[in-house]
Amino acid sequence: MRMGLVLLGLGLAGCASNKDAATPLGHGYEEVAHAGHGSFRVSLEYLETADKPLMIWPSLYDQGEVIHGGVVVFVGDVPFVGTGGRGMHPRLFAVQAPALPVDITDTVLWNWAKSAHKDFNLARENFSLATPVEKDGRLELQLDFWSEEGSKWPDKGTLTLDWNQVNGMLLQAKQRGVLMKDLRWHTPYVGQ
Repeated sequence: MRMGLVLLGLGLAGCASNKDAATPLGHGYEEVAHAGHGSFRVSLEYLETADKPLMIWPSLYDQGEVIHGGVVVFVGDVPFVGTGGRGMHPRLFAVQAPALPVDITDTVLWNWAKSAHKDFNLARENFSLATPVEKDGRLELQLDFWSEEGSKWPDKGTLTLDWNQVNGMLLQAKQRGVLMKDLRWHTPYVGQ
């Protein structure tokens, strides 16, 4: 839904002008649409001051964000280089600006695998996408997995977290996380 509004805003603003269109999300966060030279992406930014936004993540995957008390959970595109070449892969992040975003994908998959009595390594290997949704004051993560027809591996899963658990993930990352940078835009983040 938001992506459609951003696209409409770009259309009304005139893509030929290469101006970025911003959509406020609340708590100082905004989505910023960037168009130019035949490409389009949406970034997540935080307004530290009225004239100086802080880049949280340069390219969002179109799954929307959940904001609760200044903490944002979002899906970002992460560039990777593998045996099959280069590409983008969606990862799940949490951030409380102005701190760095934290890749919580593996922690979420570990918690889901434990609750679903599944193997974490297979969950990680088969993971395709996470969609964050706020439901009844909690964070619901709808997980999609690659699964072959006839396999016993589920193609979907759900993990529900309370916000104290999300804050715990952020605190744990500060203590044990590893500073990383994405390969394309060199945006810093904390990996677990």
